[in-house]
Amino acid sequence: MNDRSKETFLGHPKGLFVLFFTELWERFSFYGMKAILVLYMVASVQDGGLGWSDAKGLAILGYYQLLVYLMSVPGGFVADKILGQRKSVYLGGLLLCAGHFLMAYPPVWAFYGALGLIILGVGLLKPNISTMVGELYPDGDPRKDAGFTIFYMGINVGAFAAGIAVGWLAYKYGWHWGFGLAGVGMLVGQAVYAYGQRYLGTAGQLKTKAESGAVAEKQPLTALEKRKIGLVLFSFFIVIIFWAAYEQAGGLLNLYTDRYTERNVLGFEIPTAWFQSLNPLYIMIFAPAVAAFWVFLAKHKKEPSAIMKMGLGTVILGIGFIFMVGASLERGGDETVKSSALWLCMAYFFNTIGELALSPVSLSFITNMAPKRMTSQIMGWYFAVTGVAAWLASKIGTLADVLGELSVFTLIAAFTIVLGALLMIVAPKINKIANISE
Repeated sequence: MNDRSKETFLGHPKGLFVLFFTELWERFSFYGMKAILVLYMVASVQDGGLGWSDAKGLAILGYYQLLVYLMSVPGGFVADKILGQRKSVYLGGLLLCAGHFLMAYPPVWAFYGALGLIILGVGLLKPNISTMVGELYPDGDPRKDAGFTIFYMGINVGAFAAGIAVGWLAYKYGWHWGFGLAGVGMLVGQAVYAYGQRYLGTAGQLKTKAESGAVAEKQPLTALEKRKIGLVLFSFFIVIIFWAAYEQAGGLLNLYTDRYTERNVLGFEIPTAWFQSLNPLYIMIFAPAVAAFWVFLAKHKKEPSAIMKMGLGTVILGIGFIFMVGASLERGGDETVKSSALWLCMAYFFNTIGELALSPVSLSFITNMAPKRMTSQIMGWYFAVTGVAAWLASKIGTLADVLGELSVFTLIAAFTIVLGALLMIVAPKINKIANISE
């Protein structure tokens, strides 16, 4: 029998495209549900929602996102010690299918049960499928970076399609039809993954202690490793601030879009959830340009350090919220007045450019700084930190009930711009302290 794991497509292992489509549909289901989740919770019972307050809806959204990311830590442990990445992804996919379909069932107990299943499913699938992508390529393979780029595009294709399709179905036929479509998407992803096992070779299989580096982990950290871990922890602080602002997209910005944004265009009312597709659309359009910009600077020996880029990304994110300040000022505090959708489109544009400046760089920086024997653990920390940021985002969003949207958007813009500027100023000193050259 031929070893189909060695077959290629477009110069890459076919297993990459198995994981590409699996992740595409998993992200379709995840972002599709996220696009309508808070809207469903705060919608009136008469409109098919749960009729909860903004504070309760945002709180549950925050805890949901916190737990989704925190579960990546035990999810990685289960994969490393018990099941291996491949079986963990398969089990996670099954839990996600069950969770998303349960979301289509109206009772409140089903709602909480579905969230629990999705939390467990994402915790098993999300950190481990990315690891499998890397294992498809031998060490030093120059195709690996391009492979991760292709994989990352699958995430954004799924996220873009989710906001459009799930948002439309929920808007036209009801919330639970939207949740049901998210379940169908996950079912397709699970079928692709099950069929494509033959193309994955040894990627994701459970490793022995020697293969996983468990023996090396018992060795004490060197002075250089301690400095690098310290820098990683500092970068986590930046990550928390950035994502706490950025994750307003699924909460406060989503509610603002629904209530205070003019969505009527030539007699057609744009579904609120469609605006959630702006971010992945912008990423697909502008990611190559941002990558090319860094390459251009590198060729001229002017590429900034990772900390400098993260500071720049934080500043750009803050500029995005200045547009939301403009949207709020246009309304003048009048509950009956709606602001132009152009403000929102520009806000999402700058938020996305900020993400492209910070997110890939922070991931690369963290994996490069982490001691090789601790890379998986530290990536688990990264996901946990991201979850804390999402929880913090919901807390910030609830301040709008007390301070108003204008004040919250102004505070976010001011804090992120000032912090980002300070990071850019102190970046050379931070790298010098860590004994890492620019």
